Amino acid sequence: MASGHQAAELATTFSAYPEMWLIGGNGAELWQREAGLKAATFSPQATQQVLAALAPYPELQVALCGTQTVHVLAHANPQFVANMRDYYYQLETCADLTTVTDPVVKFDVICPAAMTDQLVYELTPKLAGIAVPASGGQGSMDLIQPGMHKGRALKQLGEQLGILPDEMLVFGDGTNDLEMFHYATHAVAMQNAPENVQANATAVTGTNVDNGVLDYIEQHILS
Repeated sequence: MASGHQAAELATTFSAYPEMWLIGGNGAELWQREAGLKAATFSPQATQQVLAALAPYPELQVALCGTQTVHVLAHANPQFVANMRDYYYQLETCADLTTVTDPVVKFDVICPAAMTDQLVYELTPKLAGIAVPASGGQGSMDLIQPGMHKGRALKQLGEQLGILPDEMLVFGDGTNDLEMFHYATHAVAMQNAPENVQANATAVTGTNVDNGVLDYIEQHILS
């Protein structure tokens, strides 16, 4: 499982499958019960630089995601806080994100949908060498560490387990899946994925609310 969720949370969700390898934090975390957690985090200086770059955008809602805890502002939009509580299993509020000392795996940013593309355009040069905007769809994005994406984690895991790219089949529905699509030989996009994601896939299946992944596996893998 490769997700923007924390590996610790994924481990709880998939507790019935203790041997499963989990990629969390959009590629910054790699976890397996026996092997434990490997996580790459932003330096304290980089964390402050990212927060400074986001400061001129008061319309943004920001969550600092550590390996265990996610931090949001106590005075943040209540709906945003509620959504983050639903998405992340351990969330804490604080008065000032610049005072958080937990190592940060990624930044989860929520913005007005119409602002997403422009925000990626503006932040990319501002954060060059520090963080990379990875859109999760209109209205949301992650700021991840350069080179720390799902494709990198998949490559690392494949080399560790002796699995070649042409032996891999991956599914995805967001632009944060593109590096994974480019690494694995077989990449399937969900029908609800953006056009550029579908264009980089080798096949397209149903939407993520219509059991598209299961349908593809039944039709093309198990049949």
